[in-house]
Amino acid sequence: MSTPFEKVSEAAGLPISDEAASMLLTRYLTSADAARGKRTLELACASGPGLGLLSRSASFLVGADINAPLLDRAQRRYQGRVPLAQLSADALPFRNEAFDLVLLLEASYYLPDFGRALAEMLRVLARDGRLLFVNANPERGDFIRSPYSHSYHTADQFRLLLEPHGFDVETFGAFPVDAEESGRPSLRRRVERAGRSALEALRLVPRTMEGRARLKRLLGHKLRYLPPEIDESFASRAPLTPLGRGPVPNYKVIYVSARRRPLLPPSAGGKSRAPGR
Repeated sequence: MSTPFEKVSEAAGLPISDEAASMLLTRYLTSADAARGKRTLELACASGPGLGLLSRSASFLVGADINAPLLDRAQRRYQGRVPLAQLSADALPFRNEAFDLVLLLEASYYLPDFGRALAEMLRVLARDGRLLFVNANPERGDFIRSPYSHSYHTADQFRLLLEPHGFDVETFGAFPVDAEESGRPSLRRRVERAGRSALEALRLVPRTMEGRARLKRLLGHKLRYLPPEIDESFASRAPLTPLGRGPVPNYKVIYVSARRRPLLPPSAGGKSRAPGR
């Protein structure tokens, strides 16, 4: 069964929570920092809510997605400002080393063959290029997977995939679990967490973003509508925290920044930096 990406993507007009808005803006501002002056490819760009931010930073930008209805929405918004391509991530129609930066934001788990798609990303990436993945963290205690997903990778699994290909990999956490709580989580938060776990166990997770929005409304979350294009004022930007190796149970989102190692080792090491710096 094919995935109805227009129903599971954060597209224009979708009702989302304040936290989801902050997650969206944070990943696009971080990506825009990384894209500054770079030839950039965003895979799985959906309807393109972040393409405007990226285009103001990148020297050249291509937005790509497999879903034609989502790309049609992006085309109506950007009117040729950003080149758009309909494609599958495991068969990229670009020459070798065409891009300095490849972005895959909250989408790797929808790829049926991530290894094949990764090989294509590596092929089109410049020798000194960089990959940036942003993913829901499957190691959080109340994690809920998308019913249409194939596989979620942990921070350490991304390391194991990328380091053998000559990448220096840095991982970061964002949106701490229960960050709003000081001490013991509130009764409402504990009930919500138990409900999330029950939905996952019983395979009752809503299959669309609209369904999840209705569930959030039932739980008392305030929602707003996602515009066709976001800017810096859309939400608050969250900080990123460098992670060590090992399990990451305390963050909702993980960032994986992978840079190809230089041919000659640097004369001195450096401290971990946020992926957009």
